[in-house]
Amino acid sequence: MSQQTDHITSDNVAFDFNRSGGNLDSVVFTSKHGTDIRPLHRAPWVDETELLPDEVSMVERQLAGDFFCAPFGAGPGLPIHGWTANGTWLPEGSTGENDDATSHSYRLQETVNGAAVTKTLTVRPGHPFLYQRHRFAGGTGHLPIGHHAMIRVPGGAQLSFSGKRFGVTPKEEPEPDPARGRSVLKYPQKFARLDRVKDAAGENLDISRYPFCSDHEDLVVLAGDPAIQIGWSAAVAREDGFLFFAVKDAARLPETILWMSNGGRQYAPWLGRHRFVLGIEEVATSCHADGEFSSTGARSLDGLATGLTLSETSSVDVLYGFGAIAVPASWSAVADIRVGKTSLTLVDVSGADLTLPFDGSHFGL
Repeated sequence: MSQQTDHITSDNVAFDFNRSGGNLDSVVFTSKHGTDIRPLHRAPWVDETELLPDEVSMVERQLAGDFFCAPFGAGPGLPIHGWTANGTWLPEGSTGENDDATSHSYRLQETVNGAAVTKTLTVRPGHPFLYQRHRFAGGTGHLPIGHHAMIRVPGGAQLSFSGKRFGVTPKEEPEPDPARGRSVLKYPQKFARLDRVKDAAGENLDISRYPFCSDHEDLVVLAGDPAIQIGWSAAVAREDGFLFFAVKDAARLPETILWMSNGGRQYAPWLGRHRFVLGIEEVATSCHADGEFSSTGARSLDGLATGLTLSETSSVDVLYGFGAIAVPASWSAVADIRVGKTSLTLVDVSGADLTLPFDGSHFGL
């Protein structure tokens, strides 16, 4: 099947949308000085002509940028991360709004638990931000969901997040077989601070700075505070020249998964060459509660959603977006992101701040 790609642009952001698989690739943000900022990852095999094993799914064959997972992880009879990350997205047209914003809508050819899924990608003049909405209409049951944005930071990045109650590692390490790969963290564990995460030997690691180790593949899940309506994640990558930030409906996506992929897989297509990659994935699963990337359909004891509940008679939206700017001089780590109706303010740990245009109505403000 030939790859169909739509190139979508505004004055501050440009990207390719792959209708097959539904990922956002080649994402470029333009700084106020005209500099291109490319924070997102693209796997080395995407641009190569090598033949990959048949069992490699579409989402892994074209691993890049960001994609939406429904279900997140594995599902019976489904490719990894579901049809939203491996199926076909059919264009439903583009619409302009009074403020010159442009929205591009796509309908998933396949259904998810019987639900019709529509993806809407919106760009706005002057906004260094890409707004996303996924609408599920109909369907039944429960499923884990999530966005799978990936940055690449060979120069390192300082990470920060809106309020988190605690963090966990899943029940099992990503790479338990030393002949195939390597994981370095302790599985499972629960921790209160990113600088107090145990490795397999019981020593403390500080994972708030990535990468913190080489030749490993690890996962942690951060559980949000149920009192927070709009959550955020940020990465200051000074040597690589960007500040990446994501904003989400925290009630719908209460967890943040950090996928730390730094040369720890030795089998195809990874072959030890997938390095300095950090997935900052905003999700809803039961992993913070029971260590599994599944969905119970109920809220956890910590008051957090464990997945998406579908109904034959209604629709439900999943709201998310991400942006990037050049790192301001002397900034080292984001302390806060204040989201308003018409603006978003990034705050450094030094107290310095920067206000950007923003559409808070996308998140219900």
